Amino acid sequence: MLFVCYGFCATLALVYGLLVRQSLLATFVVFHVAVLLGIPLAHGWREGDIRRHWREAWTGLRGGTAGLAIGAASGVLLGALAMGGLWLLIRAGIQPERVRAILVHWGLTEQGKWLFAGYMIVVNSFLEELMWRGFVLQRLTDVLPRVQAMLLSSFFFALYHLILGTVLFGWRWGLLATVLVFWTGLFWAWMKHRYPSVYPTWISHLVADVGIMVALFLWILG
Repeated sequence: MLFVCYGFCATLALVYGLLVRQSLLATFVVFHVAVLLGIPLAHGWREGDIRRHWREAWTGLRGGTAGLAIGAASGVLLGALAMGGLWLLIRAGIQPERVRAILVHWGLTEQGKWLFAGYMIVVNSFLEELMWRGFVLQRLTDVLPRVQAMLLSSFFFALYHLILGTVLFGWRWGLLATVLVFWTGLFWAWMKHRYPSVYPTWISHLVADVGIMVALFLWILG
């Protein structure tokens, strides 16, 4: 039940940051710092095993370079699909000016958009993998069958994307994007089981986010 609460905490953090405060900075603080980073660190500090988990995550890449290759290749594919998806949304009637206006209202400036892109690609991808495929999936696997743990962690990973997708693109497209994020999370959960090191899933996530940012700059931010 505690980890279910943690899953909802991520969604509530986005609700608070994007809908209540309407601020990207507030969202980064409550979502990235308090939830994605704070919860795993608090558990590790209390249990006294931060160093062990950190060492296991960054060393001992099982499967040699296969995991890295799958991570990079899957990231390219997912990034390309994200770019194609945003292009199709615009063709379907989503107005780039409206999406851009929302992002500007949340505090995204012309001067800060490159910093925003770099942060989302590197920091966001790492913290999401730390939380969902590292901390949550690992702990759920200790108490649930593997498939159930993968499904539950992927559900909570996708849930808060519903908030973002709905605000930017509306309910219909936001729900569709959330379903796709769920399947992506399930794939990354499988990767984490197959290649326990942090590198394969993080590389896949990072490269996929590059595709998202490229699409954002091409068709939304101009």
